[in-house]
Amino acid sequence: MSDPTTSPASTRTDKGVRGFELDIHVAFTQPLAAAQARAALLALDGFTVDLYRPHPAALHADQAGDAPDAVPSARLTGPLRDPDVLRAGLSALLGGPARYVEVGVRGFLRSAAGQTEWMPWKRNAVLPRADVARVTFEEGVRFVLE
Repeated sequence: MSDPTTSPASTRTDKGVRGFELDIHVAFTQPLAAAQARAALLALDGFTVDLYRPHPAALHADQAGDAPDAVPSARLTGPLRDPDVLRAGLSALLGGPARYVEVGVRGFLRSAAGQTEWMPWKRNAVLPRADVARVTFEEGVRFVLE
């Protein structure tokens, strides 16, 4: 359990606020089972994880090899805690199951009803996957590591 006095509270439940949050999109080299995807994402611990799956109507009957549980990508959001630990986790993902990773500190506006509106990125920077050390966490800048 985390100590609420030392770790920031998740902004996911705050309503009627605006701010910045780390936004990470991971695309896997091949679709993974949900359990495998969650296990791979443990390299980036402490974030809210949304697994993306294709809509069932988009799957064709002749794709019997693709399991309905297949996860081609995931999104992680949450506060930026330790940039060096995050860079190490990104390196681990890029050395393993990730085809590419998009990461940046993104602005958001959360309504009083709790609905989140994400602000557009101000700038994109594309880096080779080995250059994780060059990722800075500037507000509004998305780094694409491929």
